Amino acid sequence: MMRVAVVGGGISGLVSAYVLAKEGVNVTLYEKEDYLGGHAKTVNVDGIHLDLGFMLFNPATYPDMIEFLESLGIDMELSELSFAVSLDGGHGCEWGSRNGLSSLFAQKKNVFNPYFWQMIREIIKFKNDVIRQDSIYLDMVDNNLNMDHNETLEQFIKSKGYSELFVKAYLIPICGSIWPCSSERALSFSTFSVLSFCRNLQHLQLFGRSQWLTVKGGSHAYVEKVKEELVSRGVQVITNCEVELVSTLAKGCLVRCKDGSEETYESCIIATHAPDTLRLLGDEATYDERRILGAFQYVYRGYDDDHNYPMIAIGSDIFLHHDKNLMPQKPAAWSAINFLGCKNNRICVTYWLNILQNFGETKLPFLVTLNPEQTPENTLFKWSTGHLVPSVAAFKAAQELESIQGKRRIWFCSAYQGYEFHEDGLKAGMVAAYGILGRCCSLGTNPKHMEPSWKELGARHFVTRFLSSYITTGCLTLLEDGGTMYTFEGNNMKNSLKCVVKIHSPQFYWKIMTQADLGLADAYINGDFSLDDKDKGLLNLFMIFIKASIDSTNASNSKLKRNRGWWTPIFLTAGLASAKFFFKHYFRKNSLTQARRNISRHYDLSNELFALFLDETMTYSCAVFKARQRIFDTRNEDEDLKDAQMRKMSILIEKARIDSTHEVLDIGCGWGSFVIEVVKQTGCKCTGITLSMEQLKLAEKRVRDAGLQDHIKLLLCDYRELPKTFKYDRIISVGMIEAVGHEYMEEFFGCCESVLADDGLLVLQFISYPDESYDEYRRSAGFIKEYIFPGGCLPSLSRVTSAMATASRLCVEHAENIGIHYHQTLRWWRKNFMRKHSEILALGFDEKFIRTWEYYFDYCAAGFKSRTIGDYQMIFSRPGNTNTLKDPYRSWPSAC
Repeated sequence: MMRVAVVGGGISGLVSAYVLAKEGVNVTLYEKEDYLGGHAKTVNVDGIHLDLGFMLFNPATYPDMIEFLESLGIDMELSELSFAVSLDGGHGCEWGSRNGLSSLFAQKKNVFNPYFWQMIREIIKFKNDVIRQDSIYLDMVDNNLNMDHNETLEQFIKSKGYSELFVKAYLIPICGSIWPCSSERALSFSTFSVLSFCRNLQHLQLFGRSQWLTVKGGSHAYVEKVKEELVSRGVQVITNCEVELVSTLAKGCLVRCKDGSEETYESCIIATHAPDTLRLLGDEATYDERRILGAFQYVYRGYDDDHNYPMIAIGSDIFLHHDKNLMPQKPAAWSAINFLGCKNNRICVTYWLNILQNFGETKLPFLVTLNPEQTPENTLFKWSTGHLVPSVAAFKAAQELESIQGKRRIWFCSAYQGYEFHEDGLKAGMVAAYGILGRCCSLGTNPKHMEPSWKELGARHFVTRFLSSYITTGCLTLLEDGGTMYTFEGNNMKNSLKCVVKIHSPQFYWKIMTQADLGLADAYINGDFSLDDKDKGLLNLFMIFIKASIDSTNASNSKLKRNRGWWTPIFLTAGLASAKFFFKHYFRKNSLTQARRNISRHYDLSNELFALFLDETMTYSCAVFKARQRIFDTRNEDEDLKDAQMRKMSILIEKARIDSTHEVLDIGCGWGSFVIEVVKQTGCKCTGITLSMEQLKLAEKRVRDAGLQDHIKLLLCDYRELPKTFKYDRIISVGMIEAVGHEYMEEFFGCCESVLADDGLLVLQFISYPDESYDEYRRSAGFIKEYIFPGGCLPSLSRVTSAMATASRLCVEHAENIGIHYHQTLRWWRKNFMRKHSEILALGFDEKFIRTWEYYFDYCAAGFKSRTIGDYQMIFSRPGNTNTLKDPYRSWPSAC
């Protein structure tokens, strides 16, 4: 077993040890302090865990951190990254961003200050200069590696002509709040490093920044969980043990500690600050290691006299305290991060932990201040640490770091390989660990920020405002590319449904506002949004909407109350689109000619396509699962779908009471699964009709392959074209009446009446829509009608019985709702469909088609899971049919 040493117990060391241990590597982790976590320093005051090196992240720009924490089962909660500036003790410029205009104009005089208004305009211009794809800076550098990366922030400011107030009251405070240093040092930073960091973290906006998260209960929660995982995987964790030398041997590395102990390993990862790393390498450090690692400057004090490694004299003393004097003078300006300019040109920053860690109000605020001029009153704890300076030299060194990785069986990782934040440390640890394993490391990428137009901004406001009052159950999160996040939580705490919608285009909002549920479908099909949970995210989204629709309909005082479809939020803004889709649907009525076109659009797509997700019987209707299988979790689908479909067909055959003497008609026979099975089980004669040419071809082949040509006849025929002279003992129709249409329901029952023998039975299986909203549903457009089954209309139960009573002498003998089984059936189809992604593309279909059908499966599954729509098996007979129903004590078999 490979033995690897990891030196340093910060985020980089913890992650690299974790990755290696999961791969079965024998790991020893060394940490000189008595705790793990590095900058993730947590202290407990009055039962509250307070982070001195607080952790903030958002799902868009910290994807790997989010994934790592979720894999550990760490709870996260909302945080905030608002910002305030207070110069000259509040006598100079003072403003904030936490509470909109009231914070921005905390100093009332700034309303009439033209220089302040100019600064606001320049902040907007600065953001546009940096972020917009076709504008000025970052995208040009990103796409042109030959561009000069030596430009300092001061040079950039001069070239753009920004004002003095913009620099003093915005840009330097932004830099100083991230990297504590003097204003002169901030202006020497690498322009590319600073601006790319601000762009990635959406740190260039006055308002509307990304929604941030933090570890619930303090960062020690994740550190303790990682330690627990490491120990459980056999990692030797050694704290209070300072390593003084890492040396290269002929076949590995030597690690020597200050207590005199030594161990040899095959490889070593050094996960410490770059200056500390150079000290560990000592005189064995190569020229390239000294040159590259020495370029990373830190905010330590003084110099290392032993090796003369420069360390920038701008250290950070950190105080945890209650002193309100170290906050902006105007309470309205108070924000999560507060920059306080100091007279001696040192930067002082105060972090408001109540807001950053989201633990609410306390009698006295919990504040953390870096580098105050004097010790704060009510100080609770003091700490010191260092920070990377994002210099031009550091940026260049980061590009060259790969050239020294693993050269002497030594790998280097720490947050200095990025911007010195937790995500950077995590990525560095992963890269080093996978480097030792000899494998490539797949890291998440930060998406570009969305730039909505004015109309899209209006649509976003409209949709988010609607959802804030509409969602009643579960938790729906909208996460935009770039990090902006909206969370909508219902007040029904019994329902734990969660859904994270990842929005990739602002068209998402516009489509929903103008097309309602059809807009949501269009947005998904065109890739405007995706789901964080690839398996159940879409299903959960529909479940949240369905529950909200039901609740709003039931609420007597709700402004949203109306008889709706099963989740459609009706917007006045969607009226024009609704009218357009209604007329399209109106002209698809199922006349003899149009019915064939409608059927062909779905069933003639490709027999090969349907074979990819249906079971081998090619049955395209609700299956019946065993009682113990009625679980809403695809992980428990241990019963084969084919077995469930065979059970359904056997139940229908038994309910129809078919024997060998009967002539049976199957209306909508599909690919012939039922006609083949009923003949095999009973020996009857069977006729199947379909309007799909592709179905007919394959069904005829399957009948021939089964050797049942003498018992089965298949026809390309509309039910209205059946000869009235021939009578059938039994008529079966499974999943076909949904394609009849509201206007033709009486005609369907009239035709069945004409061809059914006097003592015959009619057996239907069909999807039903709730009676209370049927009239609105049938008159409106919808996803299924527009994208999947043109001309289709799910009948309500009363619509079926009223058509039966109007057009025939039939009456209902038995009815059973098996709809809950359809949820399981659809989940099977979806799972099979998504597994055959490449095969579907090979058939000539595209990604939009795949997303359309994924949407279709989950859209329908949600309706059945919520029991909003049903699936009935019904048996019809005529009054006085004692020949068939002669035993009054014989019950009908049940699927439930």
